[in-house]
Amino acid sequence: MNIIEKIIIAGVKFFMKNSFKLDEKKEIEVSGVIEYKDIPYNNRSGKTLYMDIFKPDVAEGTELPVVVNIHGGGLISGEKKFSEDFCKLVAAKGYLVFSLEYRLIPDVKVYEQFDDVCAGMDCVGRKLVDFDVDFRKVFMVAESAGAYLAAYVSAMTKSGALQEAIGYEPTRLRFKAMGLISGMFYTTRKDALGIFLSGMFYGKDEKSRKMARFTNPEDPEIIYNIPPVYLVTSKADMLERYTLDFAGELGNKGVEHKLRHMGSYDRLIHAFPVLRPDLPDSRRVIDEISLWFDEHSPD
Repeated sequence: MNIIEKIIIAGVKFFMKNSFKLDEKKEIEVSGVIEYKDIPYNNRSGKTLYMDIFKPDVAEGTELPVVVNIHGGGLISGEKKFSEDFCKLVAAKGYLVFSLEYRLIPDVKVYEQFDDVCAGMDCVGRKLVDFDVDFRKVFMVAESAGAYLAAYVSAMTKSGALQEAIGYEPTRLRFKAMGLISGMFYTTRKDALGIFLSGMFYGKDEKSRKMARFTNPEDPEIIYNIPPVYLVTSKADMLERYTLDFAGELGNKGVEHKLRHMGSYDRLIHAFPVLRPDLPDSRRVIDEISLWFDEHSPD
């Protein structure tokens, strides 16, 4: 990593820490949820990663629907611990929740991040036999950069062209629906994100040239191959335009989705359901995501 990349990453991390007040994140109490923390698993490169599992305290034999969570952080920061309370709230709605981690840029490129997530999801699939689950009801939630990863890894399950460009195998899990919060869908626009970070995301080699077409999430190989998706943003969300544009293109192409714009309150910052789970607005979003999953569950 050169000095310019170090400066850019340090600047982005400083901006995120101050804008989202991560040091002031409020913890909440969630009852009726059993936690299994820092469970190790290996990615396909042999690197040890960790997942958390959150299980509602229900009667033995109760078959639970499954949710996989992917944290955000701009692909260069973030960790699963920031999603803990959000995952507990989702679990309290009656879901078995798995929260994954992945390696960060600049140690890897996005291709390896896709593969880390897919390897984690395959590990989730193997662990499902340890719980009472309804295998027909598997869903995904993610925020910010995690939403970007979620869109692509879900599309990989159906798109051979995308798999070839990324260079890794898709997950074997299949998702009935997704809930994506404040998605960082666009990574190569001529804005601060695209100008300063896209080179670090994708590199500048033959692989990046193969991937160039697919860096636009509106490409048919992506947009037609994702499951039904609930999208949420707000006026105070710094990536509001990304969600609105992505939802607009889903609508243009007839892809099933629901857009929830939560209004112009200052408290509804970027990824607020995850970063501010204490807010009633966050509970409302979780309720709506749960309803979306119910609507896309087999009878």
